[in-house]
Amino acid sequence: MKQYFSFQWHITDECDQRCKHCYIFSENVCKKLDAMNWEQMQDTFYSCLDFCEVYHRLPYFYITGGDPILHPDFWRLLGLMKEHGIPFTILGNPFHLTDDVGQKERISERKDSEHRKRKAG
Repeated sequence: MKQYFSFQWHITDECDQRCKHCYIFSENVCKKLDAMNWEQMQDTFYSCLDFCEVYHRLPYFYITGGDPILHPDFWRLLGLMKEHGIPFTILGNPFHLTDDVGQKERISERKDSEHRKRKAG
């Protein structure tokens, strides 16, 4: 059985909190916030999959940032991971993990499950 290889993937610096312990805002300067664009995210994702294939590992992603949910392509990225059956965990502050966000994720999981059943059946 293959073992997992974990990637901690920082997709954005964007965050609406200013936690004292956060390294992004640890200096007292006006830092330009960085974020990956969709093309960079796809390139990184497929590079990680290639790496895991070469080393006979299963990929696992820890999606982080700032607050990864604030990235404009966050849901698109989760869709790509689900499309490939890649497990992930979201690391970040919980302020945007609302019931609406959870509902959106559950709806997405149901649609994915229904799609797999139709494909198999």
